[in-house]
Amino acid sequence: MKQIHAFSTTLMLIMISLTTLGQIADTNFQNTNNVYQDSSNNTITTEEKFKSDEPMDLFLLIVLFIIFCVAIGIGVTLTFLALSIVFGLVAFGVLSTSIIVGLNKKSFEKGFKTLIILSSTIFGILLSLVLFWFQNKIQHWWSMQTALISGFIFGALSGFLVGKLAVYILKRMTGYFKLKLKL
Repeated sequence: MKQIHAFSTTLMLIMISLTTLGQIADTNFQNTNNVYQDSSNNTITTEEKFKSDEPMDLFLLIVLFIIFCVAIGIGVTLTFLALSIVFGLVAFGVLSTSIIVGLNKKSFEKGFKTLIILSSTIFGILLSLVLFWFQNKIQHWWSMQTALISGFIFGALSGFLVGKLAVYILKRMTGYFKLKLKL
């Protein structure tokens, strides 16, 4: 263990010394009145060259700040969405029910299967209720009560079937990957 620690410390010191001593000229003592030639044979000083870049530097700073804020916003949104889903599953009792089923049957697979089927059924009901309500608002086909009952029944059936299909696909995929990895 001491050898690894000594080696990593030595390696870090070498890398730090290379980056520190790698500077060719000391910028503190450079002449600031260097004259550069541009393509039109006009001479410009170093100060004029850097003054012309100031608006672009400010623009890039603003663009990077906006990208940074957007990335933070996306991260916060995804975290909020994931936590909302977990809290929703806990509120509906899906997680506790699937844990109880898994412990009662002494099978992780049965508990996971229960979690997927219950989750897809609940999300199917919610999605179908919203879609049927929205469609009825636009088309005025049924009364609101009929639309919501129809959405509930359709969502429960379709969510249950999608959950069963998801469990079947996951079972087949895990079998395939176990065979490929020879576990």
